[in-house]
Amino acid sequence: MQIALSALALRQAGLPDFLAAASTAGYDCVELYRQRTEASLVHPDYSVRRIRETLATAGVGLAACEIRPLTGRKADSDERNLAYNLRQVEWDIHLCRALGVRILGLRGGADTQQARQDLVEGVNLLTQRIDDVVLALGPRAGSCLATMADFEALVPAFFDSVGLWLDTGELLTADVDPVLFAQAWSERVRLVHLRDVREGETVALGDGDLDIDGVLAALAQAGYAGPIVVEPPADALAAARERLFVSLER
Repeated sequence: MQIALSALALRQAGLPDFLAAASTAGYDCVELYRQRTEASLVHPDYSVRRIRETLATAGVGLAACEIRPLTGRKADSDERNLAYNLRQVEWDIHLCRALGVRILGLRGGADTQQARQDLVEGVNLLTQRIDDVVLALGPRAGSCLATMADFEALVPAFFDSVGLWLDTGELLTADVDPVLFAQAWSERVRLVHLRDVREGETVALGDGDLDIDGVLAALAQAGYAGPIVVEPPADALAAARERLFVSLER
């Protein structure tokens, strides 16, 4: 099992600084993102080769990546165009494959019937075209995949090879109990992201509303052995890793 630090914990840090902080805090793996962080998979100053070299120099592995969402729409015009969006997402997938990553987090579009239809059709098409990666569908508050009801309605329509992404911060934001989610879907979970939340703010693991032990117990029952990514506040990087190991040893 890989314990990784999310680049979202240090959103403004460039890749070398983020990797240095992760290594200092005891992490040997990280999760990178296409969007939302300075240590981006598509930073204009970093080619695939340079990202590889920077990871190797830091002695840090890449456990998983989040690619752009599958919305079924063009980003520049919001026009519905699933084929165009799929080309963009597929480009991200091949980028991650070139970096040696095989577990990719993916989110859906808006909370609309069109977005639901495009997510199901698009993800199933991608799994047919590219069979050597695992797509893990994650929740996001306000999207077409946010609540337990959303997952219960859509997951049966995906191919069996499509995994799920247990993202506790997003679940808590959408008022979904991560333990209930883990109990319901643990056999399909392929990526875990632990972020603790209190009154809408990210807090140190164990200081918020997240029942870490309950989530891990549900995953252990299903034999989960994939990456566990943590997203603590910037001043609690090492503490999050230590807290997670305490829970895993119970």
